[in-house]
Amino acid sequence: MLARTQPSNSFEDVLTHLSEWHEVSVYEAIERLVQAGETIGFDVHDLLGMLRQGMSFEELLELIESKMECLQRQRSRLPNEISAATTAL
Repeated sequence: MLARTQPSNSFEDVLTHLSEWHEVSVYEAIERLVQAGETIGFDVHDLLGMLRQGMSFEELLELIESKMECLQRQRSRLPNEISAATTAL
């Protein structure tokens, strides 16, 4: 005769897995936020300082996005400016 195993509580299993996935996704989101901040010249201490001073995550994301857009515009203008400068020579 086969021994009967205790049925697992599937709801608790689901909650455990959701919690684990949530923790992983939070860590991944924080890592992406820090990487984006570093791209525009902020380090993790800068980001934490802004949050501690009362900036919301949404405001911080908007600031990073805005600075990234400015950086991209500057980079896209640079080849044109170099081309114009060399043509003038």
